[in-house]
Amino acid sequence: MSNFDLVIHGGTLVFTDEAVPGDIGVRDGKIAAIAAPGMLRNGSRTIDATDLHVFPGAIDPHVHLQTFQSTFDVNVRTETRNAAIGGCTTMIPTLLNREDASVSFLDYYPWALEAVERDSVIDAGFSAVIGTDQQIEELPAMAYNCGITSYKFYMAYTQDEASVFGILAVDDAQFLAGLRQVAAIGKPAIAMVHAENMSIIHNLKAKYIAAGRTDLKAWTDARPDIAEEEATRRAIWYTKETNSQLYIVHMTIGRGVDWVRQAKAEGVDVIAETCPHYLVLTKYDNDKVGSLAKVNPPLRDAESQEKLWEGLRDGTVTCVGSDHSTVVAKPDKVKQSIWDAVPGFPGMGMLLPVMLSEGYHKGRISLPDVSRILGLQNAQVWGVYPKKGVLRVGSDADFAIVDLDRERVVTPEYMQSAADWGLYDGWNLKGWPTQTIVRGSVVMDSGEVVGDPSFGQYIPRYPYDKGN
Repeated sequence: MSNFDLVIHGGTLVFTDEAVPGDIGVRDGKIAAIAAPGMLRNGSRTIDATDLHVFPGAIDPHVHLQTFQSTFDVNVRTETRNAAIGGCTTMIPTLLNREDASVSFLDYYPWALEAVERDSVIDAGFSAVIGTDQQIEELPAMAYNCGITSYKFYMAYTQDEASVFGILAVDDAQFLAGLRQVAAIGKPAIAMVHAENMSIIHNLKAKYIAAGRTDLKAWTDARPDIAEEEATRRAIWYTKETNSQLYIVHMTIGRGVDWVRQAKAEGVDVIAETCPHYLVLTKYDNDKVGSLAKVNPPLRDAESQEKLWEGLRDGTVTCVGSDHSTVVAKPDKVKQSIWDAVPGFPGMGMLLPVMLSEGYHKGRISLPDVSRILGLQNAQVWGVYPKKGVLRVGSDADFAIVDLDRERVVTPEYMQSAADWGLYDGWNLKGWPTQTIVRGSVVMDSGEVVGDPSFGQYIPRYPYDKGN
């Protein structure tokens, strides 16, 4: 009789502090044993991971599946396949009803839950875009009834940009009210903030449009560092005054690393996230990616890049997420110019490969850093630890088994997003998952998604005083 449902043997296990040879035994979807090499062989199924590295499955905390064309349920079906290709086993999409952003999430949640349980090949929690007084009032009910404890507030997106996304930006009074609600709910609740000062941006956009600028750098010049700097510092100040919990999404600016470090030293509960594209591309890459790289906030420069990598190494920048969005056909993305191109790009499946190829293989971070950032820290901040994000007995058996030496040219066909393009198309990246495993079941094997579309589970993230 087998002791385990699955044994992974012969591989190198990548923990947050070291990478060492070892075996893993899985029972009932959980890690049941971790042992020295050759000690675990008695499994109903075995995977030989010789010459491979076993990471905890990547967690993507920053995902948008309700943007532009297809509805949330349709995108769940296609984009979780993209995630599985890249070793991502858990996502936390941000809910938004683009047709009517004022809809109560207490009403929207059951439909989104059904979509995940019917169509996702990986596990999921939920965030929500908050834009009305009623939604702010409903935050405690969302937390205790639905397990939704991350709420996104847009200081950005007013005037024409609001209509593009179907987003309701909040004013400062609403943001403060949201921060107070988050403080009252307690951990793991966080107020996510997209920090850009739009009063600076709108005038600059008009100026550069009138000047006939159409290059990628024009988009950055119209959304300068100071627009993000001012809004970020204001959000940190509000968080300090309300004793709340702040999560700065997609931080791009190098000076932001210093402010977050200083705020943490002063006892402010602030978490910074960045995204792979800010780590590997700059505003000067027009010839390389053109309008495909239009994103908000925009790409910056090499100096900010290095500060972000530094922040990841020393822990000042805690999380990395893909900001996966814009699941549209390529002509609908690029349109006529940088000004009407749609911001964003698919990215869940690229999260781990980019961090391995451009981070580890280029000496910017270590393998344990990758495990710590995409696994442990994303799990801790987002309230799914120790269920997710670590190689430890009792945790879910979520793994990305990686061939660090495998090189592959990125193509839309391989990545399997519903979008027929990707930001990294044509890049030769080194270090790819050969298998993705969710709760002990293989959902991706050698580039083929083999998981049942209804395998994914919803992960409620209740306030800690209720218990998960």
